[in-house]
Amino acid sequence: MHLVSRLRRICVMMTVLLGLLAGLGVASAQADAPILTGGGGRQTPRVANQTPGISPSNATSTPLPTPSPIETTAPLSPATPGTPSSTTETPGSADSAPVKSAEQTDNQTTHTVRFDPDDGSTPTQSTVQTGTHATPPQQNPQRQGFRLDGWTHDGQPFDFQTPILHDTTLKAQWSKVTDWTLDPDHGPASGTVLTISPPDRQEPQFASIQAAGDQIVGLTGDGRIYTWTQGSTPKQASYPAQAPDGFHYLQAATGSQRQAALGSDQHIYAWYNRQSTPTILNTDQNTQFTSISLNDDLLLAVDQQGQIHAFQDSQNPKPDEQETISLPGKAQAVTAVASASRILIVDTGGQAWAWNADKTGSAKPERVKQDPGTRTVQAQALSRGFLLLDSKGQARYLADSTTSLTAAGLPDGVQASRITANNSQAIITGKDGRFWAWKPGKTPIRADNKGQGYVQAAATGDRITAIGTQGSIFTWSISAQGNQGKPARLDTIQAPTLESASMDSQPLKISKKNDTWQTDAPAHKPGPVTISITGRQDGQPFTRSLNYTVDQTLTRDTKTETTHTVSFTTNGGSQAPQSQQVPYPYGRVRRPSPDPTRQGYQFDGWFTGEVAYDFSKPVTGNLTLTAKWTESRNNTWRISPDKGSQLGNETTTIIPPATSRGVKFSQVSSGGFMIDNERGYSLAVGSDGNAYAWGYNKFGQLGNGTTTQQNTPVPVPKPAGTPTDFTYLQAYAGGHHSLAIGSDGYVYAWGNNDHGQLGNNTKSNSSLPVRVHGPNNSGEGLKAIQVSAGAWSSMALAADGTVYTWGSMSRGYSTDCSSPQTVPTTVKNPSDASGVLHAVQISTRLSFDMALGLDHYVYTWGYNTNGQLGNNTSDDPIFTSIFHPTPSRVFATGKSTAAAGPWLKAVQVSAGCWFASAIGEDGNTWAWGSNNHGQLGNGTTSGMFSANPVPVRVQYSKNTGAVTALHISAGSWHVLAIDTSGNAWTWGRNDYGQLGNKTVNDQILPVKVFASSQSTSSAGPWLNAVQISAGHCSSFAIGMNGNAYAWGWNAYGQLGNDSIPTGENNSKAQSLVPVPVVLNLQLVITGVKFDQTPATGLKHGDGSSVSVLTPAHQPGTVTVSVDYTLGGAAQQPDTSLRYTYLLVVVLPRAGGEGILLALATGMTGMGAVLASRRHRREQHQLLHASHE
Repeated sequence: MHLVSRLRRICVMMTVLLGLLAGLGVASAQADAPILTGGGGRQTPRVANQTPGISPSNATSTPLPTPSPIETTAPLSPATPGTPSSTTETPGSADSAPVKSAEQTDNQTTHTVRFDPDDGSTPTQSTVQTGTHATPPQQNPQRQGFRLDGWTHDGQPFDFQTPILHDTTLKAQWSKVTDWTLDPDHGPASGTVLTISPPDRQEPQFASIQAAGDQIVGLTGDGRIYTWTQGSTPKQASYPAQAPDGFHYLQAATGSQRQAALGSDQHIYAWYNRQSTPTILNTDQNTQFTSISLNDDLLLAVDQQGQIHAFQDSQNPKPDEQETISLPGKAQAVTAVASASRILIVDTGGQAWAWNADKTGSAKPERVKQDPGTRTVQAQALSRGFLLLDSKGQARYLADSTTSLTAAGLPDGVQASRITANNSQAIITGKDGRFWAWKPGKTPIRADNKGQGYVQAAATGDRITAIGTQGSIFTWSISAQGNQGKPARLDTIQAPTLESASMDSQPLKISKKNDTWQTDAPAHKPGPVTISITGRQDGQPFTRSLNYTVDQTLTRDTKTETTHTVSFTTNGGSQAPQSQQVPYPYGRVRRPSPDPTRQGYQFDGWFTGEVAYDFSKPVTGNLTLTAKWTESRNNTWRISPDKGSQLGNETTTIIPPATSRGVKFSQVSSGGFMIDNERGYSLAVGSDGNAYAWGYNKFGQLGNGTTTQQNTPVPVPKPAGTPTDFTYLQAYAGGHHSLAIGSDGYVYAWGNNDHGQLGNNTKSNSSLPVRVHGPNNSGEGLKAIQVSAGAWSSMALAADGTVYTWGSMSRGYSTDCSSPQTVPTTVKNPSDASGVLHAVQISTRLSFDMALGLDHYVYTWGYNTNGQLGNNTSDDPIFTSIFHPTPSRVFATGKSTAAAGPWLKAVQVSAGCWFASAIGEDGNTWAWGSNNHGQLGNGTTSGMFSANPVPVRVQYSKNTGAVTALHISAGSWHVLAIDTSGNAWTWGRNDYGQLGNKTVNDQILPVKVFASSQSTSSAGPWLNAVQISAGHCSSFAIGMNGNAYAWGWNAYGQLGNDSIPTGENNSKAQSLVPVPVVLNLQLVITGVKFDQTPATGLKHGDGSSVSVLTPAHQPGTVTVSVDYTLGGAAQQPDTSLRYTYLLVVVLPRAGGEGILLALATGMTGMGAVLASRRHRREQHQLLHASHE
């Protein structure tokens, strides 16, 4: 208590001291000022109480020099600009003090506004007076192949009603103009499924919105206006009749019955809701305007000279001007708004003025009382009063009939950036992208949906309309208690429609699928063809011709050095990477680095159509990869406030970046099989270049540094020592170990290593990626273009076709394995002159290995318990210990011989546990080996230990016609395949629904995979896919829409969809039809450090944000380190944030008050000396005047 009382006394003394300092400054200035004289240089002093020696009749009332009042003009009285009218001063009124604004116009500095077209051309610039508005170029910039979205500042849409307070650079934002596309643009002579995609939706980027009643008006960045009411579709407002080329709007305003706009010619246009074309107002054509506002019956406009023009509504489409108003003295208006009974103007200095609107011609202006140094930058009219926003982000309310402001602050000291008002309610948007609904006298209610950031919002009734950080419009409902509905993106354009398609004048049947159309290209002779399409776009009919090439042959090119061109388009982003020449079969597209950039967007990856491109596959034809983007919302770490006391114990909030993006998987791989451990897990590579993993994790096979099960995908960390632009190209799930290829070309491995399957010359497990050693433990590591992982085995294919293996093969129905290899060794091939096997594709799973030779023959080696080597022989399935280490060719028929053949030629191979599958050069599907679950797909089954040592043809349903397979994947006991139409087929074991046909019955003939739980075996629809992976008792695919799907067993979360139950003994832990793999990485902050000191009191708030209490620290700026997990996996701490500790000044304990009292006494004495000095000067001049 004593300390508190002492501090109070000290504060009082400090207040007195500051007052004395101010008085001393005035006294000093007056003492040094010259004493003015009357006419002819004579001074007539003030007469006070009939000073002796001066006749009252001869005295004039000329005051001693004090600051003179600025001459004022009666507001709302017609006046000639720049011509002062008489001043009547009322003592004690708000106008008794000088009416000089916070920053007087004639003393203001100017600032440069730079317009960067961001297209390589020279930026333009203009000089703008402080506190006024910038005007964009009268003609929007043009860029070939692009559309202007608008001007942005710091990546967000810029509202040109924002006063310029400092040098500013505005950058043009562009969207690439796209056209109708065909995917693929080439295909086999037998025909294929074509996807016809419309141009990208060219949704406008909004810069501002306003609301009145239920009417909403929005202005886009390129100067278009849209109007709509609650629940209706936005409609674009017309341009004025005879508008010149390049005309656009600069500002839009709305009332409940009419709208107004400011054109790029700086004239005003208005129209009623029932009108279709805006009409210019009756104004002097030489007058140009910079700002407008509108209530139901009054339109206010500010011209370039800072005068206010009032137009009263008279139900006339072209109302006449009623008033021209000038502010007092040299003050110039910037913004003017009107409520039902009052008008408020903000001048260039940021000073607000108010007066009663119903006292036109007689009302006297009243300066709104603002704190010193406060600059008002925005104003909005409520039904009663006004809401003002200053340059420091503080919102204040001005009630009717007052000139004093009251705070309308946001919680936690959040600074505001934009305000809007509609009737009695306002929306205040914070600089952090959140916003609140506010009413006078009420506590602000959080009104945003907490899912992203916004730049402005408006309320109409019980609905919110908001502009996202990239200019998109969203809307949702909100209750009086602040409960919010689900946000919906507001469509402002009509979707294009496709009406017909034909190939070389032959009509094609089209069907709509989501936002695209599909058609079956018929069989056609090789060569170029034209596909013609017709439809409607932007309300107008159109015709397009799309180029398509029918490939020469169905099989892969047998030339070893056929080269194809791969091009890149950034789709509105930075300059596209250079094209690449990629040889077949060993070349691969190099993922460009660095990634392209686009202002206001995050890069999602490289795509072909809707499908993420797989950088691990060979290139078989010319190709164009397109960049995909997601609008940036909150993509940086933030801390608010970012400064505080050195004593600490202050609350600050840390907001992480948003994790929602448009990343899709380019490949998926299903694993998790060993004889004694059949627990599944999965891997994938994302379009962002990251590897993801989920499912069982006892051995660290997820690679995230833990052994914790994950039910949805989590990222696999980059290997230690790799560069920042490292990406994964391929990831393959084995029994319980994983293999991957990095962008550096090296092979990495993690997980179980009891047989040396990680290839790092140890048998120790690793829960993080480690580099596989070089052949025979040499060099810096093994480089490869393809990998394949089995139960305990690993394979790799080098860029020269050499095949490497390591780990062990299982002989069959026990844990007995071949001798472990802890580092890669080459596979021998005595028939090759080099002595080693060269191949173009490899596959392994459990008991044997497969390779597709450069000669297109199929090679196998390993155990042959069930005839899986395909050479018309087999070994004892139970007691054999024979391992066949030398590759041999698979027979084509039962009459083939090892010496003379014929042998099977194929375009792809895939190994199951004890059986094999392949796609022949003739397009047929072949299988051999074990058939206890019908996995050979020929309509038969055989015992578990039976052998089928010669390939048999898979029998597809005759009702479907000829089926040509493009891709095949063999699981433990079931198979997946994709045909040329994109249909996914499956057969074999189905005890957990891994066939995806809504049953648990084995299938000995191929059946189509269902698309969803609504599918039926007779009517479909069925899954269309571009990539597949069959695992142990689960299956995966990437659909033609680019999404990843999974089905089958989910005991350990291996399906990656947390809506499906888990649990080894849970009969519901399965899905009989495909379900989406959920890539939704939740970011959770687990700890915060300021410098090296942990923060305390961590509390989780909205979304992933947290609040903490700062620790004490010496003054200065420190690094804030944030520990967090992503999808449950620990990440590298973020260190991008900074926090500034401020110095706390503490008065000395002893003598503090005495020091203050001494200072006060000294300055009082100095003031008396100065006053005496002034008095003597006046007496001297008075005597001088009397003598004259």
